[in-house]
Amino acid sequence: MKPYYNSFYPAALSGADLDALLALGWYRMHQTIFTSSHVGLDEVYRVHWLRYAIEEINRHASHRKIRSRNQNFRWAIEDFTIIPASHMELHQHYYAAIEFEGASSIEECLFGEEIIERNIYNTKCISIFDQDRLIAGGYFDVGEKGAASILHFFDPQFKKYSLGKYLILLTIDYLKQNHYQWYYPGYVVEGNSKMDYKLFLGKEQAQYFDPESITWKYFQESILIKQ
Repeated sequence: MKPYYNSFYPAALSGADLDALLALGWYRMHQTIFTSSHVGLDEVYRVHWLRYAIEEINRHASHRKIRSRNQNFRWAIEDFTIIPASHMELHQHYYAAIEFEGASSIEECLFGEEIIERNIYNTKCISIFDQDRLIAGGYFDVGEKGAASILHFFDPQFKKYSLGKYLILLTIDYLKQNHYQWYYPGYVVEGNSKMDYKLFLGKEQAQYFDPESITWKYFQESILIKQ
């Protein structure tokens, strides 16, 4: 397949338009939206965009273990207005501890080089607390029928709690309760396992976008094997 990259710089983006673009394998970057067939890491890799039909997601034993491990923490999901100072501070601790390339700040992730915080997306902010201490946070965008996770981060001291996956489970709970149909976690990478955690919701329910047929197909292990 011939590699491709496209981007779109809308002045505004309705929920219906976001749904339509997500369904074609597009994804948010800052205040733009893009699609790509490949990503440059230590070398160039093919990527496969994922989605889940929310009603198809089953409760796995691994999900129950994560929920049980985090049952004493409280959480909140709110409309995004400004980036809380506590989120900015926690993200810096997280960024200093990670061993892969990630957004250097929440502002950079959501706005890129924009000086004015002009958000064209309908974004939700999620927070997890140990009593009054913020230990994890994240952001996801919602359309009319679908939603996409954009950023997750957590306190490195709480790594054993699988807070990144717990953020995804809480997002799925919110989407179910509010009658959304689709969840888009981003992509997996052919020949590189760094993004495979996105399949923990259930490989049997995961779908990947096939740009050649412009259709979504159920996940196959073969797409992770570098050609």
